[in-house]
Amino acid sequence: MKTKFVGLLLVTIIIFSSSSPALAKRKGRNKKHYPPLTHPVVLWSRTLSDSPDFEQRKVAAFKLSQYSQSIFQEEVVKTLLNCVKDPNDHIKVFCAKALGRATNRSKAELIRKTLIEQYKNDAHLRGTLIRSFITRKDNNPAVQEVLIDTLKQSTELDEVLPALEYFEQFGTPQTIDPLISVFNKSDNSKIKRSAVKALSERGQGQDSIINLLSSCLDSRDTTLVLTCLSALQAQAKKDSKTLSAVEKTIQSSDPDVILATLELIESLPESPNEKISTRLVELIEENSESDVVEKSALALGVCGDFAETTVKALQNLLEKKELDEGVRISAALSLGKQAGKFPLGPTTSLTDCKSSNTNSRSLTTACQLALQELQIRSKKYQTSNPENKSNTEKDNKSES
Repeated sequence: MKTKFVGLLLVTIIIFSSSSPALAKRKGRNKKHYPPLTHPVVLWSRTLSDSPDFEQRKVAAFKLSQYSQSIFQEEVVKTLLNCVKDPNDHIKVFCAKALGRATNRSKAELIRKTLIEQYKNDAHLRGTLIRSFITRKDNNPAVQEVLIDTLKQSTELDEVLPALEYFEQFGTPQTIDPLISVFNKSDNSKIKRSAVKALSERGQGQDSIINLLSSCLDSRDTTLVLTCLSALQAQAKKDSKTLSAVEKTIQSSDPDVILATLELIESLPESPNEKISTRLVELIEENSESDVVEKSALALGVCGDFAETTVKALQNLLEKKELDEGVRISAALSLGKQAGKFPLGPTTSLTDCKSSNTNSRSLTTACQLALQELQIRSKKYQTSNPENKSNTEKDNKSES
């Protein structure tokens, strides 16, 4: 009985041992027949090109348009190049948008030519195609040429605004004149603001740009005025016309315009201006808002006229310990620049500020720097104006 059981066990083991390789072979063979995984964009592309169902094609085109990564598969790019000419407007728009992500280098020139051809032949698709050029960062001269023609000829908002957005990023010196022309011929505030932004980004301080930005400050459109002020800050740091523009806007009663003007002044080189200086002193004396007072004090360091009223206004700000620290720091820094003709009182105020144990390190440092600046400027003033030295000493005595 025991011998029979051992024999049966051996037979069983032999059977299973002989069948295992065959079983493994069958499993391996079946595994090889599994279809390979396919990238989703390829599946959408095949649906778009092969499906007879319009809704399925539309959904596939939409999914391709929403795909946020690069599309490099040659099969997919080929499908998009074909469907951008599809009879259905929805599918055309989706495919044009998806082509913005097509990064197949071997097809780059073909993609560009296809998009340009479609741009010329299909006015309804132009806005989407321009955005595809932007996404592709395509600043090729051929693209620039057709978009410059759009600026010159079109008045359609859906074409002009995307073209201006394109030139804000990829404009060249050759696009300056078309941008100025668009600004001048349009009555649409959105177009004007977009043209100014493009000029601000791509301009290089040309006289034509400064003239345009200065003239637009007369507009009643506050948003446009603010945009032009911001552009002036970027473009006109050394142009004399900028101060003329500032003389207008600093008189505004609009707080946003005033703040934008003060920020512009801070970016300019020192240029004494009596008209602007007088207005800045008024803003300091009339205003209770710390940001306006602080920026006005800083602006006096740029456009202050070195007058006694200017110096006293700054000295008063510095000595008012209840004021915001930022205001006192700004006043100290500008006082060091402005008080060269009347150094005695400001020197005392700055010295006290520097020596005070209650001031913060920032304010102490500002006063120390301002005191050094004041001493340098005072000596320079006396050297360059020896005939006024005795008058300065008299003024200093009267101050004391």
